[in-house]
Amino acid sequence: MKELLFIVILLIPAAISNAQAKADSLRRKQSGAEADDPSMFFTRAEVFTELQHYSHDVYLDITTLRAIVKLGNRFTTRLDIPVVHNSLSSEAGYKQSGLGDISFRLLGYKFIETPKSAVTGSIEISLNTAQSPLLGTGKNIVIPVVTYTVVVKPKKILLAFALQQANSFSGDEIREDISFSKLQVILINTWSRRMWTVLAPEWYFDYVHGGVSMNAPIRLAYAPAPRINLWVQSGAGVFGNLKARYDWSLNVGCRYFFMRNSVFYKKENIK
Repeated sequence: MKELLFIVILLIPAAISNAQAKADSLRRKQSGAEADDPSMFFTRAEVFTELQHYSHDVYLDITTLRAIVKLGNRFTTRLDIPVVHNSLSSEAGYKQSGLGDISFRLLGYKFIETPKSAVTGSIEISLNTAQSPLLGTGKNIVIPVVTYTVVVKPKKILLAFALQQANSFSGDEIREDISFSKLQVILINTWSRRMWTVLAPEWYFDYVHGGVSMNAPIRLAYAPAPRINLWVQSGAGVFGNLKARYDWSLNVGCRYFFMRNSVFYKKENIK
């Protein structure tokens, strides 16, 4: 745990120093929707909370602090620290609220970038840091991710495909292993420089129990200021039995960019 806190401390000054560089993440142009594009690497901090409802009045409330640091033009890294509340009680008296499984993106790399498309890859590690069996998977998980993004209509519609493979490699021997693929299709529609929607259906292919599951979230996002994005997201579980498949979900959050300029300033200051 001390090592993880040390990583958090290091990420904060790294984000600030990166924001002061001339090659700012958003200096070429800025539309809020770019922050939801998986091929765009921006230094930012996010906080969001999601309520996930399951059957029999069981729900999870997950509040996540996320720090993303852009390292040059092709690299990025990410740290997620979740705090979880599980409504389900246990006979063993496990804690129902506390720290969940911290995840760390060891590498995010942009392999290919053209004016209309990009291919990125990353390796993420989810750590068995939950303070209670009710708050995490009980496993350490490695998650390679590959994304392909293409511009369908310039400055209007963007389509992305993200494929990840999750495999547990250590942790609580009593808990079952984890092995599944996740395919997510991300459709971003920009309504204005300040407002956009994100439709992001996701399919899970479970290799432990077999079967396919699906969630269908949709997000409405708004940029009230150059450095700030706000959003509200709802989702519905369509079918399947994977543990990540909820009945319905509600997510609200905000992000703050560490940047120097944006097109908001450039355009709005020119009269």
